[in-house]
Amino acid sequence: MSDPTRRVRGRLARAVAVTVLLSLGLAGCVGIPKSGGVNVGPPVLSANNGPPGADIPVSPPTGATKDEILTDFMQAVVSPENDYSIARQYLTQGADHSWDPTKSVLIREGSPDTESLPTGSMLYTVQTKAAIDVDGIYSEQNFDSSQVLSFSFKKVDKQWRISSLADGIVISRDSFNNDFHEQTLYFFDPTFRYLIPDVRWFPTGSTVQTRVVSALLGGPSETMQGGVVVSAFPEGTKLQKVVDLRSSTATVDLSTDAAGQKPLAQSRMLTQLQTSLSSTSVTNVSISVGGAPLQIPQAAPATVALAVDPAALVRQGKKFGFAPRLDSIGKISAQVAAVDASAVTLSRDQSSAAALGKGGVYLLSDAASGARLVDSRNGLIAPSIDPFGYVWSVPTNDPSNIRVTGANGKSLSVAAAVPRNSKVVALQVSHDGTRVLMYLKTTSAPRLVIIGVVRRGDVPTSLGVPIDLPVSSAVPIDATWVDADSVAALGRSGDAVTVTTYTIGGTAGDSSTTGDAVHIVGGSREDQLRVITSTGEVLQLASSGWQETSISASVLATQQ
Repeated sequence: MSDPTRRVRGRLARAVAVTVLLSLGLAGCVGIPKSGGVNVGPPVLSANNGPPGADIPVSPPTGATKDEILTDFMQAVVSPENDYSIARQYLTQGADHSWDPTKSVLIREGSPDTESLPTGSMLYTVQTKAAIDVDGIYSEQNFDSSQVLSFSFKKVDKQWRISSLADGIVISRDSFNNDFHEQTLYFFDPTFRYLIPDVRWFPTGSTVQTRVVSALLGGPSETMQGGVVVSAFPEGTKLQKVVDLRSSTATVDLSTDAAGQKPLAQSRMLTQLQTSLSSTSVTNVSISVGGAPLQIPQAAPATVALAVDPAALVRQGKKFGFAPRLDSIGKISAQVAAVDASAVTLSRDQSSAAALGKGGVYLLSDAASGARLVDSRNGLIAPSIDPFGYVWSVPTNDPSNIRVTGANGKSLSVAAAVPRNSKVVALQVSHDGTRVLMYLKTTSAPRLVIIGVVRRGDVPTSLGVPIDLPVSSAVPIDATWVDADSVAALGRSGDAVTVTTYTIGGTAGDSSTTGDAVHIVGGSREDQLRVITSTGEVLQLASSGWQETSISASVLATQQ
C-alpha cells in the first residue's frame, strides 16, 4: 500500500471523536425529509487557492481573448471564497445571476481541450470518471469518459465575458485531493440502535458545517433510501440560516418542525448533528428554533462503530476458536468440525454462526446440540449472518436468488437486482445489518455493489438498488467489510493477487499485493484485515504491508 497507516489512523481518530460525543449521553422520531429545501442562499464553499504550486486566481486581465478568459475562469473556480466572487468577474451580469457553481463538481483527469466554433462559442472537453453532486455525494466509474461543456461569450465594456455556461464547476484531480475532504453524515437504522455512516465530500472552510447540516436534512444517499435508514428530523425540516460556529460550539437554527417533536426525538436530532459535525472542529451542538435554544435532555446513546475481537478466528483440524489458544466457542466449535466447514461467519454475541459445510449452508447454535442444514442448493458460496441472527446464502450461479433463514428455521427469498448471467463470489452483510456487499463476475466486467436492506422489524424483506463501487478489472476472488463505510476486494490480475479498499460514497483506496491469497476477512478497522493463502498461511495488514502471523489454518472465519 502507498500509505496504509494514514487511512487507518484517520478512521480511528474519527471513531474516537464520535465515541466521545456519544458518551455525553446524547441519542427520535421517524421521517426522512422528502421535500423542502434549506432556507438559505447558495452555500458558500471554502476559500482556497488550488493545489500547491497552482496559480492564484486573479481578476480578468484587460484585453484578454476568449480563450484566455475561459482558461482563467477555470482557474478561478478553484477559489469559492465569497460565493466564487473572483470567478463571477468573468461572467456577464445575466450569467452571473443564473450560474449555480454549487450544483455539481466535475473532476477532470489530465489536461482539458478547447475548441473555437464558427458561432463564436467555445467547447471545453475534459476526461473524467468522477463527480460530486449538490449534496456532496461522490460517484466514480472505473474508466475515463469525455464530457463536453459549451461556453458563449459577449463583450462588456469592450472586454470578453462568458455569457452562457452550465451550472457547476470543473476542477482537476489535484484540486479535489487538496481541497475536498470526506465528511460523514449519520442516520439511524430503523430500530434506532445504530448510527449508519453516509459519506459525503465538501470543501474545507468556514461554511463546511452549513453544507453538512444542509445535506443531513436532505436525507440519505440512494443506497440507503426506501427505509434502509431513518432520520430523527421530521419531514420538511429546514435550516433557517447558516450554522454559527463559536468556540467549537455550532448553533443550528431549524424551522418550527423541530420544536414540536418529543424530547426523545429532539435528543436523536442532536445525536445526528453531533456525530455528523464531529470531524469539522465541532465539539458541541446547540439547536435553536427562531433563535430560541431548545432545551434538549440527554438520552441513551446509539452505537456508531461495532468492535469485534481483534484476534484471528480460525479452524485448525477439529478445533475452532480465536488464535492462538483456539478455546472452544460453546457448542459451535464442535458443530464447525461436524459439518466439515470450509467457511464460517460467527455472530457478534458468539451464540450462533453460519457455515458452509458438506451438503450446504448450516446454522450453528450454542443453544442446539447439532447444526441445522438451512440451504442444500448446489454451488453455494460462503454464507453470512446478520446482527439479528438471519443466515444469508446464495448459489454462485444465481446471485439474484438470495435465501434468508431465521433462528426458527423459516426461510424467505430476497431478490437482488443484479444480472442473472453473472456469478457471485462474495456476499456479506454489514455489521449494522443495513447493507449487503456483493462481488460479481459478469460477462463484461467485475462489479462490486452495495445494496441496502429493507426490514420489517428485524426481518429482511427486500433489497434496494445496487450501488456500484469503481472496482478494478481484476478477476474477483473475495470481498469483505473493512468497517462501517468501507469494503475491501480481493482480486487477481495475471499472477498478482491484490487487495483494494473502497470507501462507500468515496474514492478507491490503497492496493497491495498479498501473494496467493484465496479468502479475506475484515474486522472493525482496516488494520484488522486478514487473508489466508492457498497453503493455509494467515497474513495480516500492517503499516509496512501484509505480514506473516505464524498462524496456519484450514479456515479463516469472519466475525459479524
